[in-house]
Amino acid sequence: MKDENNALNNFTKYDLFENWKNLQNFPTIGMFNALTKNYNEYLEDLLSLNRILVDLQKNLSNYWLQMSKANFRAVGNVILKSKSDPNLKDANSEKFRLLLIDAYEEAYSSLFSSKEFAIAYNEVYSKQLDIVNYINRIVEKNLKLLNIPTRSELDEVLKDLQEMKKTLRIMKNRYEKLDRK
Repeated sequence: MKDENNALNNFTKYDLFENWKNLQNFPTIGMFNALTKNYNEYLEDLLSLNRILVDLQKNLSNYWLQMSKANFRAVGNVILKSKSDPNLKDANSEKFRLLLIDAYEEAYSSLFSSKEFAIAYNEVYSKQLDIVNYINRIVEKNLKLLNIPTRSELDEVLKDLQEMKKTLRIMKNRYEKLDRK
């Protein structure tokens, strides 16, 4: 026997987004209504954050590729120089240690002074800052929804307090000058 009203048998009758929209219109107490009111905004924020993360991953790949190339260059130089000098066969010798230091110093100095590495490092650092700023914006938006003071509001209050302290100090100094006369 078939039950035609059973949602499991025929779920195409129901539109998920329409049901979500109806659920949002129910009167609610608390933060559920505030948080679900503009879920499209949240989805856009998450998509933008994911785009930034993908860009960061690409930039990190380029950064670590350059670091790996420098490391392989240093290892290659150590191998070539240790083969040419018979005194460097012993890995515990002082000459071999100095050879390692020189090879790595040369490889990484040339890497760090290159324009490509500077660009890669700048892109990684920039994307990391973008992530932090974007997360701060999302958190601030959520704090406003929940009626909790945001960082920018607290900064403004602290700035006003500093101005009031300064004004009081000026008034106090003027009063003391008048009192002395």
